[in-house]
Amino acid sequence: MKAGILGYGLYVPFHRISGDQYKKAWGNFSAPGIKEKTVIGYDEDIITIGLESAQEAIEISGIDINDIQALYLATTSAPYIEKSASSMLAVALKGGEDIRTADFTASPRACSSALLAALDMSVAQKDSCSIMVASDAPLAAPDSNLDHSNGAAAASLIIGTRDPIAVLEGSYSVAKETLGERFRRSGDRYTSDLELRISFVKEGIQDSVKGLLSKLNKKPDEFHKVAYYQPDGRSVSRALAGLGFKKEQLAMGEIASVLGNVGAASAILSLTKVLGQAKPGERILLASYGFGGDAISLVVQDGIKSYQQKARSFDKALEDKKYIDYIDYLKMRRFLSSITD
Repeated sequence: MKAGILGYGLYVPFHRISGDQYKKAWGNFSAPGIKEKTVIGYDEDIITIGLESAQEAIEISGIDINDIQALYLATTSAPYIEKSASSMLAVALKGGEDIRTADFTASPRACSSALLAALDMSVAQKDSCSIMVASDAPLAAPDSNLDHSNGAAAASLIIGTRDPIAVLEGSYSVAKETLGERFRRSGDRYTSDLELRISFVKEGIQDSVKGLLSKLNKKPDEFHKVAYYQPDGRSVSRALAGLGFKKEQLAMGEIASVLGNVGAASAILSLTKVLGQAKPGERILLASYGFGGDAISLVVQDGIKSYQQKARSFDKALEDKKYIDYIDYLKMRRFLSSITD
């Protein structure tokens, strides 16, 4: 049996801030296509919100926690430089010990790297079951335009070969050197860039997707829905449109307008939204970006119908929220605190 996704879960923080609050504070809101974004709470970090999404995925999929043999965590904002966040999450989720763990980090593409590793494990070890957690809350300096788009969220996928709701059809990856793009040096608290105003997103996304289309001998119109990384509400969708993907294909996976840039969780959150609307037999493109790109093709299976009846939809997850002002945002993200993330 082919490896694929057995289930999914997601977590969206309670607090939101609108673009209007940035306009009041700074005179502008430099986040194209974003109306508002999520804000991680005082008592939250990528471990706690990742745990919420993982628990939801396990509960809805009905997988026995003891059957999970590996946990892969994707994030760019782990609480420690040297301490395994995936092990911390595994202990919180399962009690640890008899489980393989790995941390995937350093770029938003960490999520697709973790997903592909989990899928590879399922192919190599028959009947194995793993969970990949994409959880992120990227942080930039408050006087940086990068901060305007940064949000927070988490999504988890259960991976295996037992009655998947979507199976892997193929993948294609490229690596790129993107000098001057977003980076965070060792010891730095904030993500930054060199403000060269050069976007490598188009090249990384398009090259990986073109490679996948060629590998599978498929055309853009043979994909029913697209899930994709969204640093803003425009750049990646425009890059995909440049390859021939239609507005209606891309609209299914759009999340940035209400979440902001959720980093390594972005493409997987987009995928959970797409899966919540998918039908058996449909083909989904997952396009992830970060110093290159990963393009993954998934084919939806019959089990998606019953899973959707049990799962929380993306829109439902957005309903419970509270808007905060910019000062509360600065406090909540600990910009106005001696205690850092």
